[in-house]
Amino acid sequence: MDWNNIIEGIISGVSATLISTIIIFVFKKIVGNKSKKEPNEIEKASLSGSVLNNPFLISLFITSFVVVLTFFSMIYQWQLFNYVYLIVADVGLGFVTYWIYNNQCPKCNAIFKKKLINKETLKEEKRPYHYRDETIYYYNDGETIKDRKFQGKEKIKMELWRTEKEFYECQACGHKWDKIFERNLDKDNRPKPNKVRTRFNPPNNLGY
Repeated sequence: MDWNNIIEGIISGVSATLISTIIIFVFKKIVGNKSKKEPNEIEKASLSGSVLNNPFLISLFITSFVVVLTFFSMIYQWQLFNYVYLIVADVGLGFVTYWIYNNQCPKCNAIFKKKLINKETLKEEKRPYHYRDETIYYYNDGETIKDRKFQGKEKIKMELWRTEKEFYECQACGHKWDKIFERNLDKDNRPKPNKVRTRFNPPNNLGY
C-alpha cells in the first residue's frame, strides 16, 4: 500500500462520514417533522433522541457510509474493497435498514421485541383491474424476451381487496401500536400472458 492508496482511503472515509452524517441530519429533520405534523399517521420508528440509541439511524448511517464507499471504489478501482462486493453489501444493508424501520418499537426503539397481539378485518371490497391480453415471445433459449404484444380491447376483472388492521405490543416497554394495510386476495389469479417460444437465436450482444 503506497501513499496514494492511503490518501484515497482517508479522503473516502472522511467524505463518507460527512455525507452519512448529513443524510442522518436531513432525514431526522424532514421525516421527523412530517411525523409531528401528522399525529394520526401510523407509528413508525422514532427519529428523536441520540443516533447511538436508535438502531434504525445507526443502520441508516452504516448503509449510507457503505454506499459512498462504493462510489469511491468505482472511481479508484480498489482491489481490496471491490465495488461489486460493496454493491451486494449495499443491498443487504438496505434490506436490514428497511426491516428495522418497520419493526422497531416507535417508543423505546427496541428491535426483536415487536409482538403481534391481535388483528381484525376492517372491510372487504371489489376493485377493478384493467388489463389486455398479452403474448410474450421468447428466443429459442426460452428465457430471453424477444417481443411483447397486446391484443384486443382493454378488459376489466373485479378483484377482492381486504383492509386489515394489526395490533402490536413491545415486549420491552409495553408500548402498543397498530398498522393498517391492504391485501389483494385475487392478485395471484390475475390473467397470465401467453408465452411463445420462437426458433430465433438470441442476439450475440446478449452474450449468447
